[in-house]
Amino acid sequence: METGIRTSSPKGHRPMLTEALDVAIITAVFLGAWQLVFWMRFYPPYLFPSPAMTFATFLQLITSGTLALGLFTTGYRLIGGFAIAVGAGIGIGLVMVTFRRFGRVMSSFALGLQSFPSIAWVPFAILIIGLTDWGILFVMVMSSIFSVMLSTYAGIRNIPPIYLKASKNMGARRMSLFRRVMLPAAAPSLITGIRQAWSFAWHALVGAEILMATIGLGAILYLGSEFARMDEIIAAMIVIFGIGFITDRLVFARLENGIRAKWGLSN
Repeated sequence: METGIRTSSPKGHRPMLTEALDVAIITAVFLGAWQLVFWMRFYPPYLFPSPAMTFATFLQLITSGTLALGLFTTGYRLIGGFAIAVGAGIGIGLVMVTFRRFGRVMSSFALGLQSFPSIAWVPFAILIIGLTDWGILFVMVMSSIFSVMLSTYAGIRNIPPIYLKASKNMGARRMSLFRRVMLPAAAPSLITGIRQAWSFAWHALVGAEILMATIGLGAILYLGSEFARMDEIIAAMIVIFGIGFITDRLVFARLENGIRAKWGLSN
């Protein structure tokens, strides 16, 4: 007899628990290897600090407010630059699809610029824009926009023609066709491009802050190198890695897996 009470299955939580366990194991192995190398004294402590020394510096950065200010400054730069890159990249990608001749030329052009090192945009930004947030945003956008453009262009072009023909036969026209057929069909490719663009933007932002900013996580790295504070450098590197890893796993990976599952592209 049905009681009307549903119990949640633990199967949905197993992948999350397994992933958390894997991360914990890898972290423990990494910290153990780090401590072992420190004990071997290949380098003096000021050049290769122990995990405990780095953790103490991390707490010092928190209590002094330096880390909070750096996180806030880097955060709003990241959100602003990434939003510009995604919006402009999708817009240009749609124009490339609409005008085929422009799309063919621009796709090759964008592919070449995508392989351009992000740090190479820094001298251009310094001379043309200056040592401002706008210069840093320029480096971020130029490093990540082409990934969004190409994924939008490829995702829509690779839609099976039978989808479009069937939709037109059922009465779909223009915006309805784009919104209900083309965009959902191109979504997996687009999300992959956006996820890749996030990685490019994050790398470019930290590199630009090292050379162009006095506040931010990149600036903490630069000041640590200037004053030979390796523990501060490693603490900032761990924070940068943690932000990138958490954002990718909690936002983009889940979004991509959800879209793939929705459209039957994964088990």
